[in-house]
Amino acid sequence: MKKEHREKRRKQRARRRDVLLKSMLAVMRPLPEIKKFEGPLNKIAILAQEKLGDAILLTPLFRELKKLAPRVEIHVICLGLNAAFFESDPHVDRVYSVKTDYPAYFRAIRPQSFDVLFNTKDHPSFNFLLHTRLIQARYRVGIQHPMHGGFFNVMLDWPFHTPIVEKNCAILSYLFPGCRVEDYRPYLPPQPVREAIREAGSALRERNGLLVNLSAGEAEREWPPEKWMALLKKINRPVMVLAMPGRYGDKRLLEDALPNVVRTEPTQNIYEAGELIKNARMIITPDTSLIHVASCYNIPVVGLYRADVEHLRRFGPYAVLAEQLISSTPYVRDIGVDEAYRAWQRLESAISGREAG
Repeated sequence: MKKEHREKRRKQRARRRDVLLKSMLAVMRPLPEIKKFEGPLNKIAILAQEKLGDAILLTPLFRELKKLAPRVEIHVICLGLNAAFFESDPHVDRVYSVKTDYPAYFRAIRPQSFDVLFNTKDHPSFNFLLHTRLIQARYRVGIQHPMHGGFFNVMLDWPFHTPIVEKNCAILSYLFPGCRVEDYRPYLPPQPVREAIREAGSALRERNGLLVNLSAGEAEREWPPEKWMALLKKINRPVMVLAMPGRYGDKRLLEDALPNVVRTEPTQNIYEAGELIKNARMIITPDTSLIHVASCYNIPVVGLYRADVEHLRRFGPYAVLAEQLISSTPYVRDIGVDEAYRAWQRLESAISGREAG
């Protein structure tokens, strides 16, 4: 019943959105198509998606833009709560935080005029399309979708299931015809990390240990502590545990109960989690932004997913050795311990093979 209720609400929201988009186009004239970018590219506005994982997957675009046009100003319009992440990125020149102070955002963005605006959403969003039309730009670029017609001068036609990290860079082929992106790997911007976490990371690397992450923000996406306990009893390697505050009790339970689980200070942010991840042999985690952090450092992943294959193809582990376990239900908790153990064994074997050359 819960799943049916969610699906009903999703369809209702989609109908309301479609009505709003048609109304918007009735007021704002459809934009003409512009097949070729004529330049110059001095200032680009990028509408960033809302979640932290989305922010991480946007970083290769910033890096490649600065390689291809070193003097371009990159302005990020942050419609989520990730402004601090973008502000720490040395490739980004200015960040506009929409949700924290809308009047201040509007005063700041209103006088700006951009050469290019890029809306990174590959599906219709009223909020994103509204900002696409309100912000002044000579070229408005989006991703092809039947509901995007009229909102953009250019729609980039990439297959829907293309990994998002590559789709984010699709605009480069329009701005710089013939260019080739050599490196789609995302990165974390540099930020300070506590000494205790650095020491834990060094110890993890020295002991060739692995990480597990308990937290995913939603109960449906998390594995229960008794299954973590059973899995880690089987694994004959040192283990460190990542957890959000709501799972600190489970972290301590595992650290106290199992001799191979090393007690560590809880990490305080994504950068401290990244410090541990980059020193790990692998990470076992539900579907969270930490999968993308592992991609930043080329760390192998065992990912635990709900029955959502479409999401998995677009947001799965990128450019790393990986095992992806998909639940037969909408709940990660229904993945079996033996399934996870076999996935660990397969990935362990793949890592050993890579080490052997």
